[in-house]
Amino acid sequence: MRALLGWLYLCAYLPWQTAMADAPSLPAMLPAVPPVMDCAKLAAIDFSGAVGAKATISSARPQSDGKPARYCQVLGVIAPHVKFEVRLPLSGWTQRFVETGCGGLCGNLNIRLGNADTCLPATKGEFALASTDMGHEGGMDAKWGEDYAARLDFAYRSEHVTALIAKAIIEKYYGRKPKYSYFAGCSDGGREALMEAQRYPQDFNGITAGAPAMNFTTQNTFYHGWNARTNTDSTGHAIAALTTPRASNW
Repeated sequence: MRALLGWLYLCAYLPWQTAMADAPSLPAMLPAVPPVMDCAKLAAIDFSGAVGAKATISSARPQSDGKPARYCQVLGVIAPHVKFEVRLPLSGWTQRFVETGCGGLCGNLNIRLGNADTCLPATKGEFALASTDMGHEGGMDAKWGEDYAARLDFAYRSEHVTALIAKAIIEKYYGRKPKYSYFAGCSDGGREALMEAQRYPQDFNGITAGAPAMNFTTQNTFYHGWNARTNTDSTGHAIAALTTPRASNW
């Protein structure tokens, strides 16, 4: 519900009202801005200065079958190991940028706008989008956490440097900065959202933090440990196990 309300706010379909006004306020109507350069040429540009670390663009290609609309896909890496993806609308960009969070322990690139089905700018493909794998591959085994730099990237750095390079790429591609920038995430993405708000409030104009998994020490020790302990019988086996019912049982 909190993530849904955040998207309603972002899309300005739930405008603020005051006691002195009968009519709702209107969202900013921003004109579409076309690209000023070819998508593929972004691969030859060094954006390291924008993030203060070595940044490499591995590919920049138009996605003619992109959903919900065609976009320029930019893939790259920020040292030491932060992979990122940026999607730039080939047409119809209305000067807004959204970075999406990553759930669980991440370890993969996945741009997903949750609860955006009724958000017209999202469904029409008007947003520039970005996301990151948070500096490592693989997920829930957390072996990557033995690397101190990977822990910092997961804790807070990856989202920040991704925002920096995404904005730099947007400015180069369209010839202007985004008018409004947002971050939206749920679960660990909600934690990432709160870390952005606390550490880098200048990165975004608006932040949606859905169901933030904030207290990692308690969550990943006492909480999960207690669930496992109470679900274990005297022989060491699970009392209740998740199973997938057969169709004939329904």
